[in-house]
Amino acid sequence: MSEELKKEDRRVRRTKKLLTQALTELLQKKQINEITVKELTDLADMNRGTFYLYYRDIFDMLEKIEAELFQKLDTIAQSHEHGELTQQVKPILLDLFHFISENQEMCRVLLSPNGDMNFLHRLYEAIRERCREIWGDQVGGVSEKEFDYRYSFAVFGCAGMIREWVNRNCQETDLQMAELADRMIRRGTIDPVG
Repeated sequence: MSEELKKEDRRVRRTKKLLTQALTELLQKKQINEITVKELTDLADMNRGTFYLYYRDIFDMLEKIEAELFQKLDTIAQSHEHGELTQQVKPILLDLFHFISENQEMCRVLLSPNGDMNFLHRLYEAIRERCREIWGDQVGGVSEKEFDYRYSFAVFGCAGMIREWVNRNCQETDLQMAELADRMIRRGTIDPVG
């Protein structure tokens, strides 16, 4: 790659980062449909033309940010072997909490009332089948309906933990949160009912 192309890539990344930071700041105060491109670009200290080089509108920008987050989450999920996850969920949870810590501002707004309400639903659906594959053997004898309840408990419980954690500025370590989530998920989804 030429030096000129590297500089351009760096400038594009920096521009998108500034726009994302501005959007994150605005989403902490108002709903996505209340944010204008002018307001966003003024906050990011750039012109609207620069914004339109990368995005159609604010909703397109948010969608692309979410898609990038989902791609990174999918990479995390795919990096863990199926067999490893049937034995222990904590390694993937540790990677998940580390990822959230690195992206806590965006995660905070996406999980807030001003965030995209479809984000949690998309997250739920994105990992549902993977969990069904992983937990299938361990929750043998459990009906599809009961699995759905257990899965919902785990995902929405984790989402609540994540929301609380980022709202507290990630005071606990990634490892502490992964261990807590692992204990709670195993008790609520995998361990047989006593």
